[in-house]
Amino acid sequence: MRSGGHQAEATVISRPPFISAVWASRARAVPVMPILAVVYVVLIAVAELLTAMTDARWGLALHIGIFTALLVQASLVTGQPYHKLLLVLALAPLVRILSLSMPLEDLDLMYWYAIVGAPLMVTALLVARTLGLSWRSIGFSVRSLRIQALVVTTGLAFGVAEYFILKPEPLIDEFSWSAFWLPALILLIGTGFNEELVFRGVMQSASSDALGKWAILYVTVVFAVLHLGYKSVVDVAFVFAVGLFFGWVVAKTRSLLGVTLSHGITNIALYLVVPFLGIAGSTAPSIGVHNVQISPYEFSQEVQRLRAMAPLPQIAPIPSATRTATRTATATPSPTAAPAATPGPAEVLPPQPTGEPGPTETYTVQPGDSLADIAALYSTTVEELLRLNDLPEPNLLYSGQTILVPGRAAPPPELPPATPPPPEPSPPPTANVHVVEEGETLGLIAERYGTTVEVLLELNSLPDPNVVPVGTSLVVPQPP
Repeated sequence: MRSGGHQAEATVISRPPFISAVWASRARAVPVMPILAVVYVVLIAVAELLTAMTDARWGLALHIGIFTALLVQASLVTGQPYHKLLLVLALAPLVRILSLSMPLEDLDLMYWYAIVGAPLMVTALLVARTLGLSWRSIGFSVRSLRIQALVVTTGLAFGVAEYFILKPEPLIDEFSWSAFWLPALILLIGTGFNEELVFRGVMQSASSDALGKWAILYVTVVFAVLHLGYKSVVDVAFVFAVGLFFGWVVAKTRSLLGVTLSHGITNIALYLVVPFLGIAGSTAPSIGVHNVQISPYEFSQEVQRLRAMAPLPQIAPIPSATRTATRTATATPSPTAAPAATPGPAEVLPPQPTGEPGPTETYTVQPGDSLADIAALYSTTVEELLRLNDLPEPNLLYSGQTILVPGRAAPPPELPPATPPPPEPSPPPTANVHVVEEGETLGLIAERYGTTVEVLLELNSLPDPNVVPVGTSLVVPQPP
C-alpha cells in the first residue's frame, strides 16, 4: 500500500500544477499519430499546389521537408504500429522529388515514366522487405481469376471516361503498331504496375496495422492528392473513386493482377487509343501527360501543361513580338544593317546569325521557356547560359526570371539593293489570317475553318502540330 501511495504522489508531482487531472487524462487520450497522419497528407497537398500554381522549387523544398520528417519520425517509433505507416508514406513525397529533380528535358516524354518509375519501384520493394512484408501480403499472387478478369475490363471504360475529363494530346504521332507497342508497354509497367505496387501493394498493406479498415480510404486520399497539379476538381474526384475501387479489390482478392492491368489499360486508352477515335468534341483545352509520377505545369501552348518535374523535351524556338519586347540591352547597341522585310504570318523566324561576340543582354523568361529555347534564340549553348548566370543546372528556371544572354554584334552593313525589295508575302485571295488564342489547338482551328490539320501545317510551314504558341498568326482558308 505504501508503495502504491508513493507512486501516486510521484505521478501528481510530475504533472505541472496548472494542468488539472481531467485535462491531463484528456491529453493522454488524444490520438496523436492519427492526427499527424492527416497533417502529413495536408502538407503533401500543399506541396502539390505550390508545385503546380506557383514555383516548382517551393513545392520541391516542401516535399523534401516532408520526406525528411517522415523518415525521422519513423525512426523514433520503431516497433510501434505507426512505424510502418510513416515509412511507406514517405514514398508519396519521394514520387515528386524524383520527378522534379531528374534532368529529363532532353528526353522524349514517353521515357520519363521508365526513368522516374525505376528508382521508385526499387525503393518500394526495399521498403517492403525492410518492413518484413511478404510477396503475398503486397499482392504478388494470382487469385480469383474471374474477378480479376472483370476488373481488367474496367480499364477501357476508365480510360474513355477520363479522356472526356482531360482531353489530352496523344503520346504518339500515329495510331500504328510500330508506334504503339513500346509506349503501351511503358505505360503498362511504368504506371499500371509501378503505381499499384506503391499504393495498393506496399502502402495499403503496411498501413493496415495502424489504420485498420481506414487504410484503404487513407491511401486513396494520398493517391488522389498527388493529382492536384492538374487543377481539375472533377479529375481528382474521378481518381479518388477509381483508387477506392482498386483498394477494395486488392483488399478482397489479395492480388495486384487485376488492378495493375486495369490501371495500365486506362492510361493506354487515354493517351494512345481514344485520342485517335474522335469520340469527344473539342470543347476544352487539351493537356499533357496525366500520371502520379509526372504532374502538369501550365504552359502557354495549350498542348503543353506538363512542367511540374522538369522542363519539357526541347522544341525549336519560335521568336515572337512578346519575347522581343522583354529584352533590354545592357550596352549601347552597334550600328545595324538595313532591316529586312517583315515575314508573313506563315513564316517562322530562324535564329539570328551570331556575328562577332557582342555585349551581354538581359532576357525575361516567358511561360514555357527553357534554357535550350533561349540558347537557340540567341544562337548560343545551354552551357554558356549556365556559366553566365551561375546556374547549377538547367531545370532551375522559372517564369519572370531575368537572366543574362550573350549579346550579338551586327553583321557587316550591306549595300542598298538596286531594286526595291519584293512586297511582303500576303495570304492567298481565298485565305484569312487567324491569331491563335489561349486554349486553341490546330484541331480546333481546322474544324472552325472547315479544313484539316495537314492543310494548316502545309500553309504555315509548321513542323509540329503540337507547337502553336498563343499569339501566332496563321494562314487559314476562308470558311465555306
